[in-house]
Formats: sequence, structure tokens, C-alpha cells
Amino acid sequence: MGGTTLATRGLNIPAHDYIAFSPTAAPTDGSQTVTYKQGGPGGTTVATLTLVYSGGDVASVTRS
Repeated sequence: MGGTTLATRGLNIPAHDYIAFSPTAAPTDGSQTVTYKQGGPGGTTVATLTLVYSGGDVASVTRS
């Protein structure tokens, strides 16, 4: 597979073929981690997003 590139200005997520969410459901308050990998679930992490929620809305997104 060639992977997918998300063309989101400022985030620049590299090519990936697997995405994992932790926790799997977005919380009302607190954070959720989105991990992008190339090579399936055991592959190399190419980017991680941390989404912070407040009152059920996304308050911030940080890429690492």
C-alpha cells in the first residue's frame, strides 16, 4: 500500500497506513491520542496528535 497523506495545513501528517485512537471514543473532557503509523499496527509511528476536549468540543490539537 502506498499510504495516505493528510494535507492539513500546519499538521503535515506523513504517509501512513494505520491510525489508532486512545481512548477509542472521544471524551467529553480530557485528551485523546491519535497515532499514525506506517507498516500496520506494529509499524513505525510517523506522527501523533493529542486532542484536548472541553465540554465535548475540541479545545486544542498538538502534533508530535
